[in-house]
Amino acid sequence: MASSVNSELVSNAPIVFVIIAGEASGDLLGADLIRSLKHDYPQAEFKGIGGQQMIAQGLQSWVPMEKLSVMGFFEVIKHLPELISIRRFCIQQLLKTRPGAVIGIDAPDFNFKIEAAAKQAGIPAIHYVGPSVWAWREKRLKTIKKQVDGVLVLFPFELEYYQKYGIPAKCVGHPLATQVLKAPTQSFARETLSIAKDVPVTGLLPGSRMSEVHLMADIYIQVAVHIQTIHPKMQFVIPCIHAEAKQRIEKAITDYGSGLKVTLLDQQAQLAMAASDQLLVTSGTATLEAALMQRPMILAMKIHPVSYWIMKRLATTQWIGLPNILAKKTLVPEYIQAEATVQNISLALAKLIQDPKLRHLQLSAFKEQAEQLQQDTSAIAVKAIQHWANL
Repeated sequence: MASSVNSELVSNAPIVFVIIAGEASGDLLGADLIRSLKHDYPQAEFKGIGGQQMIAQGLQSWVPMEKLSVMGFFEVIKHLPELISIRRFCIQQLLKTRPGAVIGIDAPDFNFKIEAAAKQAGIPAIHYVGPSVWAWREKRLKTIKKQVDGVLVLFPFELEYYQKYGIPAKCVGHPLATQVLKAPTQSFARETLSIAKDVPVTGLLPGSRMSEVHLMADIYIQVAVHIQTIHPKMQFVIPCIHAEAKQRIEKAITDYGSGLKVTLLDQQAQLAMAASDQLLVTSGTATLEAALMQRPMILAMKIHPVSYWIMKRLATTQWIGLPNILAKKTLVPEYIQAEATVQNISLALAKLIQDPKLRHLQLSAFKEQAEQLQQDTSAIAVKAIQHWANL
């Protein structure tokens, strides 16, 4: 357990928490965590890096979160100088601030170095969302043990890996499992989007990073055109993570989607999922959210060839989508890299739309996964942070 040497606590000044998230899913976790921390520490201050949801909860974000939203080895190398500069700035700020705890949310390659610097300086360091050591590079845990005071994991099966290496870990469940209980109903979502109740709708989610959007937008729009040819009444909804992503998707529609019945949303991924009968999703937290919202789906993903080659060599699981990893079998068809063609995805999506047995197989498994993951996630996380940080 870390000892908390913190001038703010000694002087009775408001406790400061530094929280750093690198992408949309982390922003969601961070916003929930801030809400729970404010319950126990109503005067607390929150600094670090986060998106609009964390900022809305009171985070003072040092830099735009989008600057950290880089996926894959090749993409990270291209942005490495800027990422190193931002990380150095974060370390300087936390050493100056000396918060009650530093909490890095996901983004392990970025956050673990910050957490290590905090721990070395006597500042409690917690990592939220254990890296996927069960999927690849398990031996990272030897280094992680030296960098953090505790790790918050989302899935029960992860704990054995951390226990094996003597790292304090706590399973908090996945916050999405509880949040989706408050998700809009399909009828409300369609009314909000002015889509008729009896119209078939497919949601397209091309990714939460610009690198994903760049690679998947053209393919997704061409798939939509194929599906609309088969099902002329089909409409499509696409949540756009930010203005740049929206512009890229609009270009894809201009180039490939003439006459496509499509609605673009500013973020609002959950509203898009709620309005849909089925989804086409790029891998990531969106696949889990879709499963928890009981939406049948197809997964498709492309990354830079060099990144894919390295990941393929290091992978220890045959699946990418979280619903498949949790089920330990292929529930959701996965089309990765060279297999992620317009033809392959169109055929699979058409089958999903038309095959009630395939839909039922996915939905029954999704229901079991939701029941397993429903915990009071942020409250459990706060108690673990308090324990590890001696707060």
